[in-house]
Order: sequence, then C-alpha cells, then structure tokens
Amino acid sequence: MKLYFIEQDDLDIIKTNLPTWAANFKDSSPDWLVEWFKNEYDTCLLKESKYTIDDFQLDMSKVKEEQTDAENAQIIYENLRFLSDSQASDERLWAGLCIGNFWDYTQYRWRIKKKCTPDSIKQHYMFAYGARRSLIRNAIARLWWIGRLTYDENRADKYELTKFVCEHNDHIMHILERNTSNNPMIIQAFIDGILAARAEGLNINTDIVGDLSGYLNLLGGVYILDCLPRERIKEKILNKAREIAK
Repeated sequence: MKLYFIEQDDLDIIKTNLPTWAANFKDSSPDWLVEWFKNEYDTCLLKESKYTIDDFQLDMSKVKEEQTDAENAQIIYENLRFLSDSQASDERLWAGLCIGNFWDYTQYRWRIKKKCTPDSIKQHYMFAYGARRSLIRNAIARLWWIGRLTYDENRADKYELTKFVCEHNDHIMHILERNTSNNPMIIQAFIDGILAARAEGLNINTDIVGDLSGYLNLLGGVYILDCLPRERIKEKILNKAREIAK
C-alpha cells in the first residue's frame, strides 16, 4: 500500500470549492476530484509519499459506526507507528489518506452520504479547526492519535486504555481535546485513575469524565504535570472521583 498526501495549495482549492462540491463526496470514489485537478491544473492530486506498507483494511462491519473506533485505532496505530508526532500532525498526510486510501472508511464512519455538508467534509477529510481539535476530528488522524496517546506497552492488554476512550465519543472529546493531551503519560495516568474509580464501583459516566477532565486542567495550572509521577496523577484523579461520587 502506498501512502498518499495532498499539497496544501490543493487542499485550499478543495476547501474553497466545498459549497459546490459537497454532494460529490457521496460518490463511491474520489475519481471525480482527481480528474478535476488533472483537467484544470494538469496535476496529480494524490501525491505518493515515500512510504510503502503492507495492505490492511479497517473494520466497517458495525451498524453503529462508532463501535469500530477501538479496533480501528489499533489497526491504524499498529500500521503507522513509524510516523513521528510531527508527521502525524500534518494535514497534508491525513487529507491524502482520507481522500485517497480510506475514502470508503471516511464515508462509512462519518455517514457522509447522509451528512454531506461542507462543514462535515472539512472536519473529517481535512482540518477544520486548530491543530489539536482537528487531529481528533479528521477521520484517520483521530484513530492514530487515540492509539498514540493511549497505547501502554506495560499492560497485558496494551490497548486497554484505548478501549476505554473509545467507549463513548464524549470520552474522546473530554480526554483528548484538552490542553493536557500532548503527553501520553498524563493521559494514561488520568485514565488509570478513572479505571481505578470504576473498579471501586463508583459511577463513572460521560459527565463525570468531563468533570474529571476539567479538574485535570485545573491541576495543570497548579502543577507541572509532566514532572508529576504517574501514580501521583492517578491518585489525584481517583480522589476527585471519590469526592464527586459523594
């Protein structure tokens, strides 16, 4: 499998034309878009990167599309773990994968044939916001970053934390779109605390996860979280969960 990318100038052209082109994203392939660039600019839209990897497929078997997130985060991260954080923050790569290699998956996961709006297309095929939020909204980038931030090689199930984050879309928003989400150690310690609270029988719903995420942000204003031991962060989150449960 060749990995493709799209030049920034070409992405800007696509974004400018989305109000006109949105309905075309329902098509079964991106051939119409590739042909348009070839005819208008005599250029190849999907550029080949230097990477060639083994072929793989993403899971598109569930009626509830979000139920595939945990499995697909593992698949994407396992196959693209060689990417650096800098490379994995590049809109050109993820847009190329969504429009090229994973056109079908992006349509499936984000129901593009039903929600074919310019905003939805920009969010899930490209970047529509600032860097952090965009990485968690782009269809393929989000899977990679979920894996990057939650993969824990010290666990028997290295993707245990990944599975927790993917239990609910709100978990992904609360945990991974926060300012503290750059450091995998902090994210993993945070989820450790939540799982410890759940193991004690405390009710941990999405609202409580949101409250705990807000608390973690507050801690970041008091402590340099990168310098706190993992167990200390876990302890603080567990204690806060106990306090909320009262």
